Amino acid sequence: MITLHQNNLVMEISEVGAEIHSLYNTHTNIQYIFDGNPVYWARHTPLLFPVTGPLKDGKVQAKGKTYAMPVNGFARDLQFDVVTQKKNEATFVLHANEQTRAFYPYEFSLTVTHTLLDNGYSSKAVITAKEALSCTFGWHPAFSLAMNGPDAPLQSYYIEFETQESADRLYPVQGIFAKQAGFLDKQSTLALSLQELDKGPIVLNGLKSRFVSLKSKNGKAGVTIDRGDLPTLVIWTKEKAQAPYVCVEPMYSFQDASRKSELSEMEGMMHLAQGESRTFCNTFTVF
Repeated sequence: MITLHQNNLVMEISEVGAEIHSLYNTHTNIQYIFDGNPVYWARHTPLLFPVTGPLKDGKVQAKGKTYAMPVNGFARDLQFDVVTQKKNEATFVLHANEQTRAFYPYEFSLTVTHTLLDNGYSSKAVITAKEALSCTFGWHPAFSLAMNGPDAPLQSYYIEFETQESADRLYPVQGIFAKQAGFLDKQSTLALSLQELDKGPIVLNGLKSRFVSLKSKNGKAGVTIDRGDLPTLVIWTKEKAQAPYVCVEPMYSFQDASRKSELSEMEGMMHLAQGESRTFCNTFTVF
């Protein structure tokens, strides 16, 4: 486990998945990241690569062969190498290896840098193609509802958009998207409810707001996310569990199991030529 410090903030990062396990303010005693209680969900802030969302039969096709592929990809479960570590910053890398080739027959590197700031953190991911490939990417941070007290319910939280939004909502039913038309209708906030989140993740595309915030009516603690170049926003908590966290996830795309199995033809993928790279840098400001 890597520990970073910056003023009142302390961050703990695992080499497995380059995953942030904790973001704690020593002055306010606020823990912003879900503790990974396996009763609810044994993760904290996984990164998603090279796919996001469910797949038909849990498989993909590439280079004329069929490969088993975990939901949301394999990177979150693999050991990254630590490249550099400073007081407030650490860089990790995952290179294609025997483990990755069992799922994904492409040569690549995925470099992740977490930088602890005075008021939050930034995460940068650089995907470098060592050969032509197709992939997608996303951040999947789980924020602790207890940041506003141990009894703060999910229903006390809401999403605040930078500008008024109108958007349909997608959510998977047995792996296939259903649509709620007009889910957002010229509104700058979205109240979170168990009724909606028990249906499954709230998948929003085409939002105008670069910045979105998670706030609560029960307290002043929250987080603002700079979505940067990630056009899809997913909001999720474990269904019908009254789990003590909510995920607010900027992603390149989030698709369902109706998509094509061939990676190069799959909807929502970015296509990189040999030697090409793609960088995503996102900031998470806490208060």
